[in-house]
Amino acid sequence: MSNYLNKDFFTADEYSVLCSFFVSHFRNKPRSEKNYAYDFNIFRKYIDQSLFKVDSALCNDFISNTDKAYPSPQAPATIERIYSQLHRLYEYLKEQKKVAENPFNNLEKPAIDRSIRQDKVLSFEEAESMLNAAKALNLRDYAMLQVLFTTGLKIKDFISLNWNSIICDTNGELGIYIQKHHKPYYNKLHEDVVETLLKYRELLGKEQSISANESDAIFVNAKGERISQNWVRLVIKDACKMAGIKALSPSSIRNSLGAFMLTFGAAPEEVAQIMGYSDTFLTTRLPIVLPKRTDYIYFNMKGIHKQL
Repeated sequence: MSNYLNKDFFTADEYSVLCSFFVSHFRNKPRSEKNYAYDFNIFRKYIDQSLFKVDSALCNDFISNTDKAYPSPQAPATIERIYSQLHRLYEYLKEQKKVAENPFNNLEKPAIDRSIRQDKVLSFEEAESMLNAAKALNLRDYAMLQVLFTTGLKIKDFISLNWNSIICDTNGELGIYIQKHHKPYYNKLHEDVVETLLKYRELLGKEQSISANESDAIFVNAKGERISQNWVRLVIKDACKMAGIKALSPSSIRNSLGAFMLTFGAAPEEVAQIMGYSDTFLTTRLPIVLPKRTDYIYFNMKGIHKQL
């Protein structure tokens, strides 16, 4: 049984198979189930016939006319997502022998440009200005920006960091280990970042050595609670204002790191590993930033060269 499918739109057999699809793909993931069910409801209402009897022409008609099927116009990225969700459903229906072929296989997937524009990443001069400006912040916020800038962590991974996320590798160097279901990744920490983190630990009244059972958050607010994503954004905004550069998002900092590494000849496989990308192909979105000072990344972007 699904809480999100509209039973009035489906036959008993269709409803049963869709519920089985949700159980097999989204057990304990109600948000994903809700998103898929919303699109399945609209698709079934639009085609006005059995899910098991549609052909490629009808599927193409739906994908080409989402503005008619949905209450409001859909963005290109959303249309691509809708296509992918329906394609996934029909692969399942094929496995269950409810359809002979996946009708979406004969449709060209809606293409969108995911390239990250060069103006969405920092120049080397802007990066240097921001890092220098960050030194005037309090120790916690400076440490936050150092870690963000040299690891390229996603903001949700960043705010989830605990002290025992910092581990010692086989070379005796410290780094941050991020446990992911699909692909865990590890980033070494430059000695300057480690030094700042140790000073921050001292400020918190902690010992210099990091214990494996320290599961408390690294970055906390005045109440001792884990910092929020919004607070990280505010710190970045303050540093940008102090540096006299455009306001940045956490993703801009992340993308800048990847762009800098590619610019200086890092292989896409290395960049994907450091950034925690699920696929090396994702590095093709990053622009190549032409350097004005070729020594920048090695002497001013702390730690990047040691990660390569």
